Amino acid sequence: MYCSIDKIDLLSPIAGKPVAIQTDHRSREEIEAEPELSALFAMARVLNARGHLAEDGHGDAAVHYVVPEEVPPMLRDALTAVGATLERMVDAARHLEWLGPASQDAVEAIADRAFSDLARRAASRVGTRDLAMALRMLEDQTFADPPERADEPRYWQRVLELAALAGELLRAKYPHALGWVQTDRAVVPFGFGIDSSTVMFPTNRAQRVIEDGADESLFKLMLAAEETMREPHDVEGGRLMPSLRDRRSVELDEIVWRSVLSEAGPAELPIVVCGIDGENTFGMIRREAIEHTPDHAMERALENLAAEDVDIEEVRFGELHLVVVSGSFYAAEKILDTALVDRLHARLRSDLLAAAVPMRGLLIVTTAQLEPSQMARFAALVATRYDEAGGRAISPTILLLRGGHIAGFVHDERADRADTAPVRAETSPETPNRPGLLRRLFGRK
Repeated sequence: MYCSIDKIDLLSPIAGKPVAIQTDHRSREEIEAEPELSALFAMARVLNARGHLAEDGHGDAAVHYVVPEEVPPMLRDALTAVGATLERMVDAARHLEWLGPASQDAVEAIADRAFSDLARRAASRVGTRDLAMALRMLEDQTFADPPERADEPRYWQRVLELAALAGELLRAKYPHALGWVQTDRAVVPFGFGIDSSTVMFPTNRAQRVIEDGADESLFKLMLAAEETMREPHDVEGGRLMPSLRDRRSVELDEIVWRSVLSEAGPAELPIVVCGIDGENTFGMIRREAIEHTPDHAMERALENLAAEDVDIEEVRFGELHLVVVSGSFYAAEKILDTALVDRLHARLRSDLLAAAVPMRGLLIVTTAQLEPSQMARFAALVATRYDEAGGRAISPTILLLRGGHIAGFVHDERADRADTAPVRAETSPETPNRPGLLRRLFGRK
């Protein structure tokens, strides 16, 4: 599939080293019909595949991009920029062409041009030349008929179109902006750089527009950018808050953070970072910017978290009795709120709880006294929500809570989705039926 941005089509050992194989079965004519999307898809797929292999210790692994015909110049330029190896059949024989070393400057130049052209193509498609109006119209279309994640061509095209329009609005507001830059902090590995220290992530927000509906908007990204540029983070006077993050998405040497456990744990185990909570932004703070110790800053953040209001509801998921914490940007972080976790121990009548923070704004808790099949089903639910969360994903790892604190984690309990998918989900009789909760937890209903 030419647009499986976050997957590797095939992993093949060549000369004793793993090689990622990304396939594009379209004809040259089909590729040329979507030049901007074709270039962005190709670069994202190669960069992400190389990143996945680097995480597994194969930093020098090759990525092959397989096409049936000679590629048009714009796709060749994109593949050259990311250092791919072009693979195609020539006279019934496999022909490999290494396109040279990757160049981040070339990647960013091509991405910037492609996003800019895509924004105008998207505006034309919705029937206006006004980019702000085009973004509003495309968001309304998305809210009314959100593309399913399983329909990858439609889903990722919508993500890129929304992001492209937002990027051009940022460019208009900040004429001296850097434009689109390469980043590993988004599933689509590009962000919009306003200056050397401020990068916005329109593709992450675009995924949330699709997945969370009218609760989200790319226009909120504009407000966040304005707030960030207008009001530099005030470490001493600002509201410190904790934020759970994927440890692979942040530069740990520069920020205030700690592990959720004393031991390192798997890479999927989240970390807690400390930052400033703004009206539309959350800014991680650097160690050199704080007057007191990192421990003191984290203590202040946890005190502020304790005062954060959240919704707590009970649902039934097959035979599982779940408590779901939501209703706040910091709902997932409430797993760090000892008083709240103590209440969950009492509510579930268990001194050992299984909990998960698959995505921002969501904490799911159940008793840890489960049969293996029940734990597998819980893990499958968590893994599915994590996989679908896009830029809001935190961790698929099941955490264990004892005495109000995180005490451990469950090793590799992720189950096969098809074997464990429930036939239906329902709220418990004692709680009101709230479709919004089920939509957040189980997907669109």
